[in-house]
Formats: sequence, structure tokens, C-alpha cells
Amino acid sequence: MKRTEKEAAVQAYARIFKNNTVGFLVDFRGMNVSSVTELRRRLNESKTGMKVLKNRMAKIAVMGTPFESLKDKMTQTRALVYGNEPVAPAKVVVKYGKDHDKFKVVAGVLVTGATPTLLDLQRVLALATLPSREELLAKLLFLFKAPQTLFVRTLMEVPAKFVRALAAVRDQKEQAA
Repeated sequence: MKRTEKEAAVQAYARIFKNNTVGFLVDFRGMNVSSVTELRRRLNESKTGMKVLKNRMAKIAVMGTPFESLKDKMTQTRALVYGNEPVAPAKVVVKYGKDHDKFKVVAGVLVTGATPTLLDLQRVLALATLPSREELLAKLLFLFKAPQTLFVRTLMEVPAKFVRALAAVRDQKEQAA
């Protein structure tokens, strides 16, 4: 590669490292092209990207970014799966890793606020078990709606109880007659 191409690659890596809040370093050695293409398709569906790293250039670009803690893990054949929503890419890489023996998650970084957290495999698995953003919003909406629903049910119980009492009186009079 020419020097200008290398500088452009370092700048592209730096943009990825600065503009994303989650990243997973993965090892995909031994995978064929169709498997990697399938992985990229799944990642695109979850609005997540994947970049195969050139380690020397990535180590230069990662300096001073929240992803700097991944620097020591950038060896051999690695790719970075990155995005801004942490649960979706974690679910994709964990599920894909279960389906393909040659695909392995090496480490991850989760940036919350200004604090990056290095994630080992156990934490990535835990992150993948969390509900998605949409599921959490639905649960939150349910919690907001629950008090009003219970209040309306309570109000409707008074006339319903009255109607049941009238029906019981009617049934007693019908049996007596």
C-alpha cells in the first residue's frame, strides 16, 4: 500500500473507533467467503458494521479513543464488529458463533458516557441475553399504562358487582317460584 492509502485507512479506522459505542473484536480465521457474507448480511440487518482490521494501522488509529483497550488483542486475523446499539450486535455475534465453530468473539468494548468498559466473552454473552431496545420500550410503556388500567378495572368492578348481585337475587326468585 502507498503511504496515502495507509493514511486514509488509519483515518477510516479512527472514525469507526471514535463514532461508535460498542465494538467486538472477532476471529474469523478459516471461514469461507459465503460464511463471512452471511455474517455481514445479518449485521447489516441489525444496523451494525464489520471491518476487517489491518492490525498495524488499527493500532495506530485506536490510540486516544474509547477502543484503546482492544489494542493488545489486535493480533492475527481480526475483524471489528461495531455499532451504536449494544444488544443487537452482541446477539448477532453470539448466535453466529454458536452456529460456526471457526468464528470466535475475542473481546469487546462498551462505551457508556465517557467510560469504556472492556468486555470478556462472559460479559458479551450476558449482553446478548438482554432484551433489545424495542422490547425494553414496550415493557416501559406497559409499566406506564398499568396504573391507569388497574384504576379503570377497579372503577368498573363496582357496577359489575351490583349487576352480579341483581342476577343472584333474580336467580333466587326464579328458584323460589
